[in-house]
Amino acid sequence: MRGKVRRLRRLLVLLPSTDIGGAERQTAMLAHALAAAGVEIELAAEPALAGALGGLFGTAPHSAAIGWREAEGLAGNLARQAAAAVPLLARLQPDAALLPLPWPTHGLGLHQALTEAGIPSLAVAHLAPTEPEPVPEALAGPIRRGPTAWVAVSGPVAGRLAATLGLPPDRVQVVPNGVTVPPEDPARRRALRRDRRAALHLPGDAPLILFAGRLEETKGAELLPALAERLAEELGGTLVALGAGPLAPRLAAHPAARPGGPLRLPGQVADVGDWMLAADALVIPSRLEGWPLVFLEAAARHCPVVATAAALECLGDRAAKVAALAEIPTIVSLTGHTVAMLRTPQLKHGRVTAAYACAVDYSLESSLSKYFAILRACHVIGKAAEAA
Repeated sequence: MRGKVRRLRRLLVLLPSTDIGGAERQTAMLAHALAAAGVEIELAAEPALAGALGGLFGTAPHSAAIGWREAEGLAGNLARQAAAAVPLLARLQPDAALLPLPWPTHGLGLHQALTEAGIPSLAVAHLAPTEPEPVPEALAGPIRRGPTAWVAVSGPVAGRLAATLGLPPDRVQVVPNGVTVPPEDPARRRALRRDRRAALHLPGDAPLILFAGRLEETKGAELLPALAERLAEELGGTLVALGAGPLAPRLAAHPAARPGGPLRLPGQVADVGDWMLAADALVIPSRLEGWPLVFLEAAARHCPVVATAAALECLGDRAAKVAALAEIPTIVSLTGHTVAMLRTPQLKHGRVTAAYACAVDYSLESSLSKYFAILRACHVIGKAAEAA
């Protein structure tokens, strides 16, 4: 006999984030796809993120003190997040919740509230420490028993998430991030290359290297001034660093960032993809990544990539075929790989071709279909719900 069908009419996205990066952008893409399938999306986040998230998600978030605050420690964060989530759950009555995790422990209080309310949830881990510190059993035990589907964006992140929360390894599914590959438009690429250099007061043929990400040490952002100076010496190039973060004041004060200097800091921009079309290469000096959307976005636009091995760990053996790979994130290594990429046409062509194929393989459509399948395990979405 057929069991009761549970329709997914309302999904609550609980963001324990304190800033906006790849995890939040990937979550927004999933939320838009679910909304297009007829699911009502509610969003809750820290008040300070309301404006930026409203533009990203297309809906005003409910303000709630659910962001992770390092100074409060594990117990303090758990208590505050749970206290903030309980009235939200009672008022909004969601059928399910989506919990993006910038770090495995950053949603502990939200997990607790969802578990106690019996609300099914999809928890997605975007990043995890290379040396996990297991959460005390008193905290992790109840969470493991809750109605949660666990997902990680890569195999390494899945293993580290399981080790942190004491989950059986086979309980964490892997769903890689994906992007939409835009159609080729050579005329637009030429125009962007010309216009971006003109805006920076650079010659039309000046080498332009791009960084796009949060300005923090995990992303290797403290290396940018010295890297810019070396690239200027070796290539006559300019390094444009897109993004914001705690290192922004320090970078702006460096001599490399002087007016007309080799390091430019436009801040956070909405047209990262256009910058990739204009650039000669993207550099990813990260020390830790989950599944970097920035790599896939560059690959989809035929922008050559120079990255650390840690940045593309998610790709395993394929990483060395799609990017110029620096095993150690040093100025010398990153500069050498960038110079080789720009001056060796055969190397550049091979890496760019392989990277584009990677972007096609890891499409946004494929990623979203996997998330839909996981959600359908406990709810019916879209047209199927109408017929149920």
